[in-house]
Amino acid sequence: MSFILQFHRQIRRYIYNPVYKGPFEYKKRDTKMYRYPFGINKTQLEEKFAEINEIRAKPLNDEDVSPFHLVWRYKSLYGNPWNHKLILRRLGMHQLKKNIPVIIPNTPHYNNMLWEIKHLIRLKPLKFPDGLPTEEDLGSIKVDLETGEMRINRAYRIPKESMDRSDPPPMFCGKYLREYLKWSSGLVGYSLPNHEIDTKDGNRIEEYDQKMKNYYQHQHVFYNSKK
Repeated sequence: MSFILQFHRQIRRYIYNPVYKGPFEYKKRDTKMYRYPFGINKTQLEEKFAEINEIRAKPLNDEDVSPFHLVWRYKSLYGNPWNHKLILRRLGMHQLKKNIPVIIPNTPHYNNMLWEIKHLIRLKPLKFPDGLPTEEDLGSIKVDLETGEMRINRAYRIPKESMDRSDPPPMFCGKYLREYLKWSSGLVGYSLPNHEIDTKDGNRIEEYDQKMKNYYQHQHVFYNSKK
C-alpha cells in the first residue's frame, strides 16, 4: 500500500469519525421517528399480536385444514444457494418469471421443503367451495389467485367440437404462416428457402407471391448471364 493511500485513509477516518449523539438528539419533533423512536407504534403492535394469538388459540379441525397449498415465488432466483434452487426446481418454481402459482400438497414432506424457502415464497391455503374436483371435472376448473378458491363450473369447459377439430385455423397456414416465418427469421431475398405456392384459395396475395418469386428468379438469371 502506497504512502498516499495510507495517509488518505487516516485523514478520512479523522475527519468523518462518527460521533454517537444518542437515539433522540438528531430527530425532529415533527417526524414519525420522534413519536415512535424505533419506528414502531407500540399500541398497534400489541393489537396485532393479540389478533395473532386469537387466531392461534382457535381449535382447528381436520375439515378446516386445506389439503393443498397455493404457492408462488415472488423473489428472484439470483443470489440464492444451490439447495434452495434445488427445492424450487423440485416444487416447480424454478422459472425466471416470478408469481407463477403452483399447487402443492399439505403434507409434512412438502411442508419441510417450503419451510426452507419461506423467505422466497407466498402461500395461501387452497379452498374448495364447490368440493374437491374429480376426473369428470377436468377442463372445468379455475383457480382465483386473490381469494385462493378453486371453482368448478361447466361453463369453463371447452366444447369437444373445438378440441376435435383436425383443420387448423386459417391464420396458421398458407400465406400468413410463410410471412410470419420470413420476417421472424430475418431472411430476405435469396436467403429464403424455396417453398411451394399454395394456390388452392386463388386469392390475389398468392398471385403476388408467385409474381415476386418469378421476379427474383428472373433477376438472378439476368445478373448471372451478365457476368
